[in-house]
Amino acid sequence: MAEECEQTETVAATAYLKSMLGELRLTGERDPHLECTAANVTEFWAEFFAPYIKDAPPPPVSTFPAEEMAGQLVLLRDLRFHSMCAHHLIPFFGTAHIAYVPDRVSIGIGGPAKLLEHFSRRPQLQERLAAQIADALENAFSPRGVMVFISARQMCMEMRGAKADGTIECSVTRGCFNEPGWRDMFFSRLSQPVR
Repeated sequence: MAEECEQTETVAATAYLKSMLGELRLTGERDPHLECTAANVTEFWAEFFAPYIKDAPPPPVSTFPAEEMAGQLVLLRDLRFHSMCAHHLIPFFGTAHIAYVPDRVSIGIGGPAKLLEHFSRRPQLQERLAAQIADALENAFSPRGVMVFISARQMCMEMRGAKADGTIECSVTRGCFNEPGWRDMFFSRLSQPVR
């Protein structure tokens, strides 16, 4: 029954999108390559936004005793992601660098990457994406601190409006990363080449 409802919603969404494209004179009659565009876009959006459409909770993050990792900086760098601007439904993409300092509990190494994937698969703002990842990590295992640094190209800036190329950077700091020493350590580690 749920699958049937999803198919009905997809058919209705395709019809609405086809009508909108027609109003903009973007039709299959003018260009045969546009004949299936409404169906293709609807299918893509339904797939890409699936976690958001279905109100899926963030993925579970496995935890374990921190032991010797307690109080130590853990940095995951160069995690690639793709998302869609909430204002224009145009892509933005780049890399995220996520650090945390465990207290009594640590998390599985793939946890931050899973959270990045989950929160990027919705109409999104770069700053909100960083904050949602930080919030989810804090809720998952109460670390001493979390820092999320995202660098991305925004197609809504490059293709419209300012029409300017550039990389947008934002960061969110929580806990011990609000102290200059921990922030400096984060950026120092991030500036070192990967071996």
